[in-house]
Amino acid sequence: MKSNSDVRPPILQNLGDGSWHYNYHIKEVQITQESGEDKTVFEYETVHIWGNPDYETIANAVIAEHYSPSEETALINKYNAFNMKLSIDPTDNGKYETYLKDVTGLKATIKEDLRALGRLEPEPAKILEQIITGKIAEIDAYDTSDKVNSFLFNEQKTWIDAGTRAVFRNSIDSAELLQEETIQMPIAGTILTVPVAVAKLMLAKIQRYADNAAIVTTGHKFVVSTLTSIAEVDAYNFKAGYPAKEVFNV
Repeated sequence: MKSNSDVRPPILQNLGDGSWHYNYHIKEVQITQESGEDKTVFEYETVHIWGNPDYETIANAVIAEHYSPSEETALINKYNAFNMKLSIDPTDNGKYETYLKDVTGLKATIKEDLRALGRLEPEPAKILEQIITGKIAEIDAYDTSDKVNSFLFNEQKTWIDAGTRAVFRNSIDSAELLQEETIQMPIAGTILTVPVAVAKLMLAKIQRYADNAAIVTTGHKFVVSTLTSIAEVDAYNFKAGYPAKEVFNV
């Protein structure tokens, strides 16, 4: 949000209700009043933050002011699709590069401001290859977490790993061959008895979700491996782009 003031605003302003204003891109400008006299004012951008104003919280809030989560996801998915030769639209590259440049600049500004306030330690010198390796390790850890590997079964978060899915698939195939009408499946600590067709559909949806999530993870790792600066690697949001969770109410 664009703001202006007759006095220089603080970088962080405690509003007293558990929330803060983070004021950034503060610049001093001269304006001419109706009287003809010049006056100094300050123009800046403001974002409202609830909770602890640490780097992660501020960065998420500032980026959301410039790019909505859906815009961010679309940009990353289109860029990944182009680089994996699943799309032929070259404009996706340009749009993503603009987004990445914006996010990199915003994060650099936030870090500079927080370091000036003593709220962020100076960053030690790092080698790009080490940063890329670390980011890819973060992607792998996220990929194997329940942030990715989960679905909702009767409002409970759970998961069926690849090995168990293979066992279920064999059981369903056998039940179909024997023309059985129902099958039992242990899910989320309960034994579920459902028609074979329902079990087959559930398993197919979970498998396709896992397939699509794996494609997103592969795309993120590929993009990170091609980045050419520490700032770009730091700015890359690998949590975006994953498919919506499957929901089963049985």
